[in-house]
Amino acid sequence: MKQIRFDAAVEDGLNVYRYLPGTDLPVEQHWPGLYEEWPDAPTPWTEYAVNNNNTEEIAVYLGLIWRLTEGLARYGVATYYRDAAAEILGQEPTLVDWEYEVDAAVLEPVSRDHGFVPGRSCVPNRSAPIAWHLEHAAQAGLFSITTPRDLVGLLQATLPDASAEVTLFGIEPGPDRFAALRQSLSGPARPTLAGVLRPGDMFVDLAVGVDLDHYDSITIAAHADRAAYLQHLADDYGRRVAEYEAKADGLPDIPAFLAAVRDLTGIGA
Repeated sequence: MKQIRFDAAVEDGLNVYRYLPGTDLPVEQHWPGLYEEWPDAPTPWTEYAVNNNNTEEIAVYLGLIWRLTEGLARYGVATYYRDAAAEILGQEPTLVDWEYEVDAAVLEPVSRDHGFVPGRSCVPNRSAPIAWHLEHAAQAGLFSITTPRDLVGLLQATLPDASAEVTLFGIEPGPDRFAALRQSLSGPARPTLAGVLRPGDMFVDLAVGVDLDHYDSITIAAHADRAAYLQHLADDYGRRVAEYEAKADGLPDIPAFLAAVRDLTGIGA
């Protein structure tokens, strides 16, 4: 049974956990229907951001992230694709000056982690950009992530590139804590994770390699030691992946596949 394994370290007083599978992705046995023609909806893409390039591992990542931040208010950043995320989620983002960056083309765990960098957002080029896009091109956006569907949409906004990245902040619910998060990601001084996170908070960054020579990773940081719960999740997903792979070849259609992927995510477990 394949295991998701996190490397653990203490950095700047935080417990940091990194998962970087390289080419050894968590799901090896894929549903053959991923490589066939799909109807308009629902599809693996519309429901779980799964496609025939970034396959069922996406469901594992999203499920793990959702369960890891359970009980917290979730706010997400779609790196570079703020406005695409706003359209998918139907939300106006809260603008901030800094976003997290992981270089998906680097395989060394610490070297690929650039920390907070100045925010930037794609300016539409299919038609003339409006003044607002140009004015705020150097800002990222925070989105409220209240359902698993929101998390899927956040990732969908970033996947049509060589690599995709989303960041999730799990914080104590309430307007005061959100205002403090927004403030910590704004202004001229570069933030640090230790400065942004409070006790009880959870930070998760998911990078997905789309093109060749780009690689997936999950980066987790918290003041609290989360190693035991991460091991619990890793064991659970090892079992879920094994159960999924045992039936993947025999799934007859998209509804059956979607039901199997729902189980694979572990959301609601």
